[in-house]
Amino acid sequence: MVWPVAWPNTLFFGIAEGKIRIGQTNNNKSNSLYAHESYVVSISASPNGASICSGHLDGTIFTFNIDTKVKQKVVTHSSIPYALAWGVHIIAGGNDGKIAFYEEDGNCFQRMDYSKDDKVKEFTQAAFNPTGETAIVGNFNRFYVYNYNSKRP
Repeated sequence: MVWPVAWPNTLFFGIAEGKIRIGQTNNNKSNSLYAHESYVVSISASPNGASICSGHLDGTIFTFNIDTKVKQKVVTHSSIPYALAWGVHIIAGGNDGKIAFYEEDGNCFQRMDYSKDDKVKEFTQAAFNPTGETAIVGNFNRFYVYNYNSKRP
């Protein structure tokens, strides 16, 4: 579930059928925004709150612009994107020990591979700070922090 900053009375949530739904807090009604044939495992909002991204059980990541109603497949991640967040880039991590930063058009900006490290388990949670420049990713027993430097990406 995600509550974008630009939509104060609206929640966005994913369900097992692969649908992303919009829930209105002022009248307790919900509608479907879009559907994919795979279970929704994660959802996040863009920093400005105008778009959301969703991760699905088959590894696909979609973005959806709330104003224009445009759904776009960004990428198929290397594993199930349980850890998904949107800042300067979209960060995705899963149970294969790999973290990837994607641009909105699907290009991979940077990838980190921890799969050879026995201490690293699956990544299950990700979040950005309010400016979208620093990300933290939760693992079984540790956190990984990444900082984006616009002068030296």
